Amino acid sequence: MKLLIEEARPLYEASNRFKQQASWQWLSSSHIFGVQDPETGQIGYCTVMGNGGEMYGLAVYLGTEGLDNLFNLLQGNNVEDPVFTQQCLLLSFENRDELSSEEYKQLKALGFSYRGRNAWPTFHRYEPGFVPGPVREAKDLRFFATCVEQAIEVASSVQSDPDQLFHSDQQLFLTRVPERSSDGQAWNWSDQWVEPVPLVVEEEPAQAARIDEIKLARLRRLPCPPESFWEFGLFYLHTAVGNKGRPYFPQILIISEPASGMIIHSAVAEKKRSSEQCIEELVDLLLQREYKPSRLILTLPNIAQVLLPLLTSIDIDVYTADRLPMVEDVLQELNQFLH
Repeated sequence: MKLLIEEARPLYEASNRFKQQASWQWLSSSHIFGVQDPETGQIGYCTVMGNGGEMYGLAVYLGTEGLDNLFNLLQGNNVEDPVFTQQCLLLSFENRDELSSEEYKQLKALGFSYRGRNAWPTFHRYEPGFVPGPVREAKDLRFFATCVEQAIEVASSVQSDPDQLFHSDQQLFLTRVPERSSDGQAWNWSDQWVEPVPLVVEEEPAQAARIDEIKLARLRRLPCPPESFWEFGLFYLHTAVGNKGRPYFPQILIISEPASGMIIHSAVAEKKRSSEQCIEELVDLLLQREYKPSRLILTLPNIAQVLLPLLTSIDIDVYTADRLPMVEDVLQELNQFLH
């Protein structure tokens, strides 16, 4: 799928004005504001980059999932590299040699040219599990251009006091909301304090944990060595797959038994596993090994929450930890081998 040309023009034009404004001189990554998509109603949560003098641009985190990614990033809570987990559109100003040939051709076709360091605008889409790449869809280009235009408006309005973007109720974010003009030909924008919609959980843990009663009875009868535990790690491999279409990062599940020094299960999946798939793989492993650990240790609280109802019902305790030493050693060796 080739990069669009004319559809990208408004985004380049808005980005030129954004760079000229240089709002990173008074806004930091903690100044978050929303822009509602006129077409879909989804809110993109924007943060200006460049206050630290390293990377200049604008990130638009998509929906509540994207906002949650941003909070994890700001608070240092990311278990994995953000490149695997972010849900955002990213405008950054780079050097000429950092542009792809495709991006450079797009710029030349539109008649834009830049000089100097950190002068060339690039636009990328980040989506969990996929390799970041140029924005290729017209709807994304339109919303991205809207976000950049509204970022200019917000930055200008708060220049004298950027902390106006902080509300006493930390659940509320200043959001630019569109409304059709009376003639239906344009959008009128207003500032509103909006609470993000609740984060949508892929599956309810109680539903995801349903397995047939025969298997459940077998799992309960499995012997359980005292003080035994398994490490349960779910990660993206650093090597991208797929030459045609959109390249993706395969996901690997590794389960180790530190007491024996063994990796007792590893499996690669093309796409992000659903909660149900995680449960099915663990159940199959328990029945295959014919015993169960007294504890299962994970680094991902959301997966721990999904597994909790099942494991509690079969007398396996669930714990979360900052690190899984044995699993992470294996993952590091595997990534080095693949590279």
